[in-house]
Amino acid sequence: MSEPISKIVIPTRPQPDTIVAIFLLQKFGETKYPGIGAASIIVDPKATPEPGALLLDVGGGELDHHGSDKCASELVATALKISDNPAIRNLVAYARRDDTQGKGTISSDPLDRAFGLSGLIASLNKKFTKDAEYIVKTVLPLIDAHYFTANEHYVELPKLVAGLKAANFLTTETLQKPFANCKVAFVTSNNVGLAGYLRSNTGGNYRVIVQRRSSGHVNILTKQNPTVDLSRTMALIRLHEANLRGVEVEDEQSLFATGTHALIPNWYFDPATKSLLNGGVSPDSIEPTKIDWVTLKALILNGLQS
Repeated sequence: MSEPISKIVIPTRPQPDTIVAIFLLQKFGETKYPGIGAASIIVDPKATPEPGALLLDVGGGELDHHGSDKCASELVATALKISDNPAIRNLVAYARRDDTQGKGTISSDPLDRAFGLSGLIASLNKKFTKDAEYIVKTVLPLIDAHYFTANEHYVELPKLVAGLKAANFLTTETLQKPFANCKVAFVTSNNVGLAGYLRSNTGGNYRVIVQRRSSGHVNILTKQNPTVDLSRTMALIRLHEANLRGVEVEDEQSLFATGTHALIPNWYFDPATKSLLNGGVSPDSIEPTKIDWVTLKALILNGLQS
């Protein structure tokens, strides 16, 4: 049995490509390279193979991209057999572009370049010239956060949507008003990232998402362009909610108002996000709607098409 990996050796100060490669090694490489998750980071441009050391981009081994048409991150992904993982696609593409073209940040705007990831890594290298490990450990949480959201978007949420559809917890309608082919999704789930996914092109490009939580709270979210007018939908929901609560609304025009209605405080009409919120992401003390799910769906479809 080979000796566990105790250090990762790189040839020079950490670059975006080598940091992404280290992330992939530590995230997915424990089986192939035992100990890699806790390995220290060492800079040695003249490194040669030795027990307990993994040479990355140096020494001419399988993870040295010099003389190859691949960057270090691509070599690592190939070695770990994760090249087809959609959650790392953008990470590896970023690493390759930065390494081969020097365009980690394409924008010519000086603020974008200074505060883009490549610019920040360059600043870290200028300040911590002899502490490669500190630089890598500073950047890795940012890459891990990207991976988390990418994995959710490209892997976990598609699985969730498929399961919700199979269980009839996700149903859809395609309306021709307020504009042609306006796709509406009605879904029951507590997942806070689901609405954003359904609005994305990958998730179906739904223009309106009506999400009901297990608590009974319902939020109606829209895609910003083109704008969906929710004012009539809000009025219909508030009127029905008031009737169920035995509340009389004398000024019916007030039902269209943005913000919170004094007599029906559990619904908030948010003009900034073009959404109707019955509690939002964290309902806390907001009372769930009393309108049953079937009736609420009918009210929403009526309001949208009016």
